[in-house]
Amino acid sequence: MRSLFINASPQEFFVESPGGFPHGITPDNILEKTFWRNRCIAEVLEKAELVERAGQGMNDIFESTIREGKGTPNFLGSDAYSVVLRIPAQVKDKNFILFLEKAARDKQILLSFEEVYELEKIREKGITNDSEFRDKFINLALIEQVGRTRGAKYILSQQYYDYIGKPGMHTRLAGLSREEKKALILKHLKNKKKGVFSEFSDAFSGLKRNGISNLLSELKKEGKIRHQGSRRSGYWEINDENT
Repeated sequence: MRSLFINASPQEFFVESPGGFPHGITPDNILEKTFWRNRCIAEVLEKAELVERAGQGMNDIFESTIREGKGTPNFLGSDAYSVVLRIPAQVKDKNFILFLEKAARDKQILLSFEEVYELEKIREKGITNDSEFRDKFINLALIEQVGRTRGAKYILSQQYYDYIGKPGMHTRLAGLSREEKKALILKHLKNKKKGVFSEFSDAFSGLKRNGISNLLSELKKEGKIRHQGSRRSGYWEINDENT
């Protein structure tokens, strides 16, 4: 029989438990679903007040770790034969939690664990799959949307970066607005008289080809620029009617 392995280091608290995830439980849904390996033992331990409410242990671990500013635990290294839980031991962004606490006081709201967890995922990965939480966070000015449609990502709001004294970081993450990018294209064409696609790719290194094409198409529809020559070897220039 394999033993439970526990290791603590300055970087993380590591737990490896023999046996894989129960049927139907995955790292993605472990906070929403509960499963008793032995329901009878779980209920006895609960009544003896040796454990908290059955099925809530993992939620408590995640909530405590996130609210301490240490980020999210993970299950890297888990397989069909063992479950590995890695709990960060170092504070990553205490200001994030302090900002949320201040925002909750100022706006007189209470953020649930699920909401704080979703905000933590946005802070770490810039994504959210919960439209209800997303809209609420945007209305509360906790996050901002950068980009459109499928290419959209989410970042913490300007208020957060002002709070931690790093407004420049927000500018870098948010990038230029759509109108600012179009204005930059117009400025380039006015200075250089004409421009080819590769020049715009250099100017917007973080933007995909389709994104640049869309900007050029919008400017063309607005009557501000026009395309001369063939599709491959042609170039863009300011529309004479707008000079």
